[in-house]
Parts: sequence; structure tokens; C-alpha cells
Amino acid sequence: MTATSVAFADADVVRGFVEGGVEIMMIWIEVPLNCWLGPGQYDWSYAEEKLSFFEEHAGDTHWLIRIRLGLVNGWFAQAFPDEVHGTFNEDRSAVCVIHSSLWLREVSQVLFDFVSWLKTTRWAPRIIGFMLNAGATEEWLPFDVEKMFGGEYHPVIEREFKSWLAKSYGDEAALQAAWNEEVTFEGAQAPSGMMRRGSHIWGPFTLRDPQVERPALDYYRFLNETLADALITFCQRAKDAAGTPVICGGFHSYLWWESGVYSYIQEYGHGLIQRLNQSPSVDFVSDITSYDGRFPGGPSGYLGLPASHHLHGKSHFTEVDITTCANMTGEQRAAWEAVDANTFAPGTAEPALPDRIWKWDLGMCGRDESESIAVMQREHAHNLITGTPYWWFDIKARSFATPALTGAMKQLSDIGKQAVKWNRASRAEVAFVCSEETPMFQSAMNGSLLRFELEVAHPLLLDGCTRQWGLAGVPFDTYELGDLAHPDFPGDQLKLLIFVNCAKVSDQAAQGIKRWQTGGKTLLWTFASACLSDEKFDVSLGEELVGMRLGHEMKRRVIRVDMNETGSELTRGGAALGFGTDIAVGPTFFADDEQAEVLGRLRDGGEAGFALRRHANWNALYLSMLNFGPQLLRNLARFSGAHVWCESNDVLYANQSLLCFHSASAGEKTIRLPREFRVSDLLHPEQPAQNTDSLRFEMDAYRTAIWRLED
Repeated sequence: MTATSVAFADADVVRGFVEGGVEIMMIWIEVPLNCWLGPGQYDWSYAEEKLSFFEEHAGDTHWLIRIRLGLVNGWFAQAFPDEVHGTFNEDRSAVCVIHSSLWLREVSQVLFDFVSWLKTTRWAPRIIGFMLNAGATEEWLPFDVEKMFGGEYHPVIEREFKSWLAKSYGDEAALQAAWNEEVTFEGAQAPSGMMRRGSHIWGPFTLRDPQVERPALDYYRFLNETLADALITFCQRAKDAAGTPVICGGFHSYLWWESGVYSYIQEYGHGLIQRLNQSPSVDFVSDITSYDGRFPGGPSGYLGLPASHHLHGKSHFTEVDITTCANMTGEQRAAWEAVDANTFAPGTAEPALPDRIWKWDLGMCGRDESESIAVMQREHAHNLITGTPYWWFDIKARSFATPALTGAMKQLSDIGKQAVKWNRASRAEVAFVCSEETPMFQSAMNGSLLRFELEVAHPLLLDGCTRQWGLAGVPFDTYELGDLAHPDFPGDQLKLLIFVNCAKVSDQAAQGIKRWQTGGKTLLWTFASACLSDEKFDVSLGEELVGMRLGHEMKRRVIRVDMNETGSELTRGGAALGFGTDIAVGPTFFADDEQAEVLGRLRDGGEAGFALRRHANWNALYLSMLNFGPQLLRNLARFSGAHVWCESNDVLYANQSLLCFHSASAGEKTIRLPREFRVSDLLHPEQPAQNTDSLRFEMDAYRTAIWRLED
């Protein structure tokens, strides 16, 4: 267990985490800002003071050093004024443009020199690695992403984009052929106007046309390749300096959080997960507990794709930055004591506490001590089951500084220490598959626009859909499309593959898909499916991969899929299964195959919005939209032969040895295990173990249970 805090200057906070069972301290050291005095000139006293403090108060913990690389000493802005966004704090600090090759060269040398010094100190044996961050919120996001979204670029972006084009195309004839215009490397510019925006709220389509929008596609590729390569470079420089094994990584690859029917990961520049997966320099990739599902009763989740990283031998290392009831005022806590939390819907706090206060100021993560502990238990179990190391981020200061919360943390730490010896391999028979390439072919979008001004489109993000998928009682893993071709991809275990936001499919990825069109498996495609190549948009491109012929209409429509009972296991629940968008989206896609069985139709137009085509040894399914609910996911799982553990629309995670249940509502609950196990309650070890193939119990809303499963 790892921890960090905005209050780590307080010795009591550090000691509190040690008491809570934390074994690794994540220590922030602002090296380029506080230690770098000039070219090759350093004062390490700031770092020495920090490390001495933790030496005194952090027990026998090990340390992971977290370094912010984009914030540097003010002298850098004076020496290289063209490489920064500006200065602040009376010119003592400067914010760098993180796409700058000069910044990368200079600051990677600073990192090398810092690690070289560090290994000569008495603290070196305690240091296990480095978390290397840059950009806005330290998440490898451009600092001026809002301006860039509007087509206003820092000169560094224009310069580096020209350089990237020259390296990528080699000669100007190739560039001119791709862009279909007379253009030189020196004259090429980052896209503006309609070329920059593409079409979403300004027009009908979420997808770009490769034939006419190549400059925008190249711009996205430049943004994302440059930042992925920068993180790789920093990781390698730290390893070179250390000389002995250390782990290195940083925030990146928020594909689950920032992509969907609309995507904005392409604007933020951290979308190329496979570039990191394939780099020997990167050991871990970090994200954060989902903001969309972290409330009590919510399914939680990740911004990235843990199973994809694990497949490639990387650690998925996540941040749990929940805010507990310890950060409430006395008045706020008293308001909750006066009501029954079971009477409030998940994700709401009215009328006991204004929703805005709870959601924005208090982070939605527990309205009283019992709820806060249940959320902590859910997060810990989810990470333990997924195989994801994590750190508690005490983001509001002293969020865990009550005896009950510290005690709960210690119990979870003890469970984790036991569980590392157990078989924690995935038990998932269902996998969702998304694409790192597809966002590069989608229209411009940004997070603020999508999550606030276009809130109605927010549920069309994959993470937004998880609010429903995570309540199905069906464990699932998440992968990137290219993973299906990996020799160790667990396709033999999986019975249902669900492709979401996979409009662009490379030749290599196509081979991976075909590999699993066998063994009675079910492959479900959604919305825009395998309809883009590097050269064109054509819905017929994916017929062999999807397994049925699709049609489309180049219009924007409200896409609602209506269903009725047909006698098929897939339509159990009838009209209640209906789902879709509340806004017009385009193009509109539908099944158009005479050999397919129609299971649902589009409300507006009547085309086949849900269809099944049976092949000799696999089944092809298609849905015109992707935000379907938990009951339909259960139907899909059963049809495919995957086990459904629970049907009460609560949260459930499971692997080979662990089972976690988190209640979204109060009442009687039933969990059907895949077979009989010896089941022991890890949160209440005084309870005797039982041999059973099912669990039946009463539970209040927003509570957590964790069991061990033994053969």
C-alpha cells in the first residue's frame, strides 16, 4: 500500500499513514523548480531536507519519488523565453511547453543528474523508483489545451509539428499527396477553422474523413506521439542514472475516461497506450479512480485499461484520491446523522447536504464514517482483484485522520499482505475492447465542453457507460484493440468480446480479431464499427470483422434502440431494455444483412439497431449505440455462456481468489458463484468459513463485503 498527501509536511499525517499500514511513501520533490539553479548547477538541500524528514517520521517504509518536470526554475524562462508559457511567483517559476524538444533535452539531463546524486546518498536503498509527470495537473496534458482546441497554438507547437511532419513523411511529395495540397514542411501549419474542429456540435458527424482531413489526423498523431515519447525518454534517463533496477512511469493513457462516441483524448495528447506498453523503459502507467463512479453505491472504475497494461508486463498503478467524511464540517456531519442515507439515490446528497458541496467540495466519497469506510473497502478490493497497485492521495489533507478510518486502512493493508500470496488472476469471461486509433479520427472535443455544456453527451463516454455496465453483476476486463493479437491475450477464457469505439481497425488488429472468431465465442460490435482506414470512410470495410453487413445514413439522428420480447435470451426484459442517446449523433449506423436476426429496431427510422448473425463456430452481434444497461449486459453474458454472478444491480468484482460486493441499494442480495467454494469473510474474520455455491444476505445501501474464495 502506498500513500501521498498535500499535508505531508505534517509529521502526524506521515505517521498516521504508517499506522494505517502504508509500506511505500510517494514523496514529491520539485527538482527542476527547487534544485536547478542553472545549466549544470544544482543545490540539493531542498531534496535533502525532504528526505531527512521522511527518514525521521516514515518508519521503515520505502519511497517512490514523484517529480513534476514541466514546472522549472525561473532562470530557464530567461535563458529560453520561447520554450515557456510564462512565469509566475515573481518570475521565480516558469511553466514549460511540454512538446518542446529543447525542454525535453534540458530537463531529462536534470533528471539524470538528480538520480545520479540520489544514488550516492544514504537514502538510496529505500528508493524503489520514480513517478515522472508533466503538464497540467501533472497528467501529461498541454497547459493551454483550451487555446489549442480553438486553433490558437504556442509557437513551440507550430515548430515541433513541422519537425514531426518532416520526420514522418520524409519528403514533401509524400506530404502533399497525403494532404492533397501544395504544401512544404516549412509552410505546413497546425489545423485551424473547420479543419481544426471537424464536426460535432458544428455539424452532423463524430468521425473525420481521412480523404480530406489528413492535416487534423496528423496533428493528433503528433500531439500524442510526442508526449508518449517524452515520458519514455524520461523513464529511460532515470534508469540510466540509477544503474540498478528502479521502476519508472507516470500518468497516461486515459482511454476509458476520455473516449467514446465523442472523444477528447486526442486533444489531450496521452492516447497511445501501446507505445508505452511496448517500451522497455516504462514499468508502470498511472491513472485515477473514476470520477464518474466513485460515489457510494457507484461501480468505481479506472480512467485507463489495466488488463492491457498487465498483458504487456506493465503495472497499472492508480491513484485513489477520495475525500472522506473527515473533511466535512461538524454542521455537515450533523446533517447526515439526522437522516437515513438508505433513502437517498446513489450519487445524490440532497436534501441533507447540497449536492454541489458534496460532489465538488467533498468528492462524493462518503457522507458519514460508515459510507467512507465502505468506499475505502470497495476501492481497495477493486484494486486488489484487478491486480492494480494503488496509492491513497490525501488530496484535501487529513482525509483519513480519524481512528476509525486509520483502522479501516490498516485492516485493508493486512488483507492485501495476505492476498499477494493468492491466485489473483482474472476470472472475467467478458471483455470490453476499445481503440487507441479511433479517437485520432474523431472530431475535436474537449473535456469541459463534453462534461458541462454538452452534459447530455457525457454518458456516451466509455467511463460514463460504466455507471451501468458496472452494475450488471458480470466481471469484465478492458483491453485495447491491438491486444487481441498478443500471444498471451486470454481469448480462450473469454466468451464475450464487446467492441466499443472501434471505428478504426489496423491490419494487425484485424488479424487479432479474426483469431477469436471461433470456439463458439460471441463478438458484439457497437455504433461506428471498423468503418475507417487510413485512406477512407467506408462502412463496408468491416463486414468480415463485424460478421454482418452494416448500413449507414449520413445524417445526425437521435439513436434509440427499441426492443420487445422475441423469445430470445437476448431480449429478456423486452421494452425495458431500450436505450440510446438523448441528442442527435451521426452518422447513423444499423445492421443491413438479410442473414441476420433482428432483435431491436431504431425508434426513428425502424432500421435494425440490434441484430444477431450466427456463423459456423461463432456469433456476431451488432448494436447501433453503446450505452446499454446492466440487464442487456446480463443477457449478452448468458447468451455467450458467461456466468452472471448477481442480478440486483449492485457492484461486484471477482478474480480467482477474491470476491467484492458493494451495495447500490438496500435489501436482500443473492450472489451465485460459478461453483462451490470455501468462502471466508475477510472483513469479519471471526465469522466461520462456509462451503457454498451461493451467498444470500441482507445489506444496507452503500456497504462493502469482501470474501476469499478457496477450492
